[in-house]
Amino acid sequence: MAISIRKTYWFVAGFVGKYRRVMAGSLIGSLLVIGFLVLIWPHIPKPKPNRYVGIIGRYELSQIPERIEQELGMGLTSLGDDYLPEPGLARKWEVTEDGKTYRFYLRDDMYWSDGKKVVVEDFNFSIPDVAFNKLDNGVLEFVLPEPFSPFPVVLSTPVLREGRYTTGKYMVGDIQADGPFLRLLQLENEEEILVFKFYDTSSTALTAFKLGEIDELVGLFDAGEISEWSNATIERVTKYDYYTAVFYDNKDPLLGDKRVRQALSYAIEDKDYGYQRATGPISPKSWAYNSVVKEYEYDVNRARELLEEAVPAESEQELRIELSSTADLLQVAEVIKEDWEELGIKVDIKVVASIPSSFQALVATQEIPADPDQYYNWHSTQASNFTKFLSPKVDKLLEDGRQTLDQIERRQMYFDFQRFVAEDAPATFLYHPEAVVIKRGRS
Repeated sequence: MAISIRKTYWFVAGFVGKYRRVMAGSLIGSLLVIGFLVLIWPHIPKPKPNRYVGIIGRYELSQIPERIEQELGMGLTSLGDDYLPEPGLARKWEVTEDGKTYRFYLRDDMYWSDGKKVVVEDFNFSIPDVAFNKLDNGVLEFVLPEPFSPFPVVLSTPVLREGRYTTGKYMVGDIQADGPFLRLLQLENEEEILVFKFYDTSSTALTAFKLGEIDELVGLFDAGEISEWSNATIERVTKYDYYTAVFYDNKDPLLGDKRVRQALSYAIEDKDYGYQRATGPISPKSWAYNSVVKEYEYDVNRARELLEEAVPAESEQELRIELSSTADLLQVAEVIKEDWEELGIKVDIKVVASIPSSFQALVATQEIPADPDQYYNWHSTQASNFTKFLSPKVDKLLEDGRQTLDQIERRQMYFDFQRFVAEDAPATFLYHPEAVVIKRGRS
């Protein structure tokens, strides 16, 4: 054993003696490399974590959803809790007496996401029929062909510089689209990459979440089975900028009679379905909301009276309604069907993927614009007025409301608009739905 140990010692001693310079050099080199890595490690670019967010709906780049807007910073204006325009990138604005020229005065303490200061030269607005001018002293001027009082609200949309830099904490990266509609939008900063994926339907978005393709899902009104998952966080918030209603074809032989629409409204027993009741097309958060309108509280006797007036029993007119509904509102449609059948009306339910071009009655959810201007939804000349509602009084109010600058006068016009719409019942307003945001993992 002693001989073996001595041999090993002589071998090691001989090896070290022969290669000591090489070993010393290697040791010193290793220490230098380690020291160098310690110094530069904090400065080596590291892969950024990706966070994937699913958005339900079809959106164009010019009209992106709120979830993305909140990451992009501000527009020239911002919106207050009552949807009134407030200063944003502009500290103030002025409008000429004729209501056609707006001048916005930029703040001098705002910066883009690359650190560059926000200046007049950064802006390039292209709005149809609107002349845009860059003036001295940080002033942006817009000249409209005619007065348009919602214009400051229009300019609350976040502004980008060179299509990439925002006044938020992100820069815009990759953008992918199918035609005009977004398929993917990527935001990034030094800390992370935020990837938004767009899905046409709730079912495809939910499938993507289940497969782990996205970490967060926005735009749902029902979480379904995921609400029972132990590793998912569910957030619910009442969406006062949406309402669910029964819309009527106002040119239908049966539903064209206001009394029939009123009867159907009175006959619906549960109008809120556990949510916040909606009484009209303007948000209760809006400065122009009218809380004193006809609400059609459940009254089956009044419903029968109105229906008898409109369609006397001896007329032998068939009382039959096809009630269309998207799949997510099918349960609501089933309850309404039962209520209407109490009046002796035969109801057939038809499931549709989206708002059809032709229908008799339709259960659907609609978005409410931030400004009370409802011209596109309810004016008789507009193709987007899908109920075909016609009211000269409402038309005049909508025309005047979008051209009147005085807020008190505008409020009264929209108060009257809501009263007339409630009276004519082109739709039965039900509730403001709850939006569901699903996030992977427990908070």
